[in-house]
Amino acid sequence: MEIYDYLIIAILGSFGAFLSGLLGVGGGIIFIPVLDHFLKKCGMHDDMLVKGILANSLFTIIFSGSVSSYKQYKMGNFFPKQIWQTALPGVFTAILLTYLIKSGNWYNKGTFNYVFAGMLLVIMIRMFLKGKTTPGTWPEPTARQFGTTGFFTGIITALSGLGGGVVMTPVFTDVLKIPIKKASSISNGVIPLFAIAIGIYNLGDTPPYKISEWQVGYIVFPVILPMILAAFIFAPLGVKIAQQTTQSIIRLIFAMMVGLVLIKVLYEIFAK
Repeated sequence: MEIYDYLIIAILGSFGAFLSGLLGVGGGIIFIPVLDHFLKKCGMHDDMLVKGILANSLFTIIFSGSVSSYKQYKMGNFFPKQIWQTALPGVFTAILLTYLIKSGNWYNKGTFNYVFAGMLLVIMIRMFLKGKTTPGTWPEPTARQFGTTGFFTGIITALSGLGGGVVMTPVFTDVLKIPIKKASSISNGVIPLFAIAIGIYNLGDTPPYKISEWQVGYIVFPVILPMILAAFIFAPLGVKIAQQTTQSIIRLIFAMMVGLVLIKVLYEIFAK
């Protein structure tokens, strides 16, 4: 890659990190298209490309999610009990699905695009159709509800590489009726726990070939390092702005970002 490639990765990674803090989504909706392009440019292809996208996206999300969650903690908007209730079942399903994906060639790039696009479409429709959640009018969700959300989010995390925030945030706000700022905080706390578990697994895995001397397992550090560095600056900024922004604006930004990525994925599907 050239110097300007790293600059582009850093700029787009900054945007993804900012969204991670603002929306509680981990940044995967931006990281995945970036990784798709630059991993292919570096020589990753075929079935390994999907595994590389998933692995590197989730490894980057370890940092964007952790920084965002720490900022939430410092601001007094942190909910450890709900985070663990959601994360524990999800870590199990995320690792299980990651193992199944790595064990065969059944999950190729075409299948990944359809899963990714389908998820984004459902999420965007829900975000547009659902109205504002009124704080204090709904009972606190139970541990089982948080655990069930985490269980299925772990599956989606392994299949999509998104970190789970684009699933958890709509479920928390639209189904469990949690105010979006609290929902984003819980999501930001769960996301790095998913990503750490899968990231450790991916570091120890052995890919069929390497595209860089700075590659460990499926993790290609020259590609993800600019995004990781950006997370330390822009993820906390996103959290800070989220606390000063209305719920309706956050929901609109969320839907717009998902819509833009969906257009990109659909273009790739139909172009083939």
